[in-house]
Amino acid sequence: MADADSKSEEITETSEPNYDELIEELKAALSLAEERLDLLMRCRADLDNVLKRSAREKEENIKYASEKLVCKLLPVLDSLEQAAKHDQGSNVLYMQLLSVLASEGLAPIEAKGMKFDPYRHEALYQVESEEAEEGSVVEEIQKGYLFGGHVIRFSKVAVARR
Repeated sequence: MADADSKSEEITETSEPNYDELIEELKAALSLAEERLDLLMRCRADLDNVLKRSAREKEENIKYASEKLVCKLLPVLDSLEQAAKHDQGSNVLYMQLLSVLASEGLAPIEAKGMKFDPYRHEALYQVESEEAEEGSVVEEIQKGYLFGGHVIRFSKVAVARR
């Protein structure tokens, strides 16, 4: 019977939980859970950034596709502008086309009477002028345009000198 008592003591000793080991296992599990949560949050942030970048790139692609078309239409706009100076019907067509292109983001660059700006104007030649301020645009040879805030064609101009 002594053997039976020693076996029951062994069973009770081994079946009692070791609290220190359980606490260590729990700490390790919590640490692992925090690491995984941190990783999950980083992955979510990366995914959000990828989605935002993708949407921005798609918008830019659409915008620049429009820009290419607008650039191809500028010579047509120039021709209509010249024709509009002599014909009222052409003036209506010119204004309609200009309105459509403006709704897509096209804006003419102001040139005549403005101070010469090398970021918007291309000087073709200089003109002696007593009336105009030196360095100002006295004649616009070809209209320049902005598209989406940046220059797609510089204004070709004549600049005053004294």
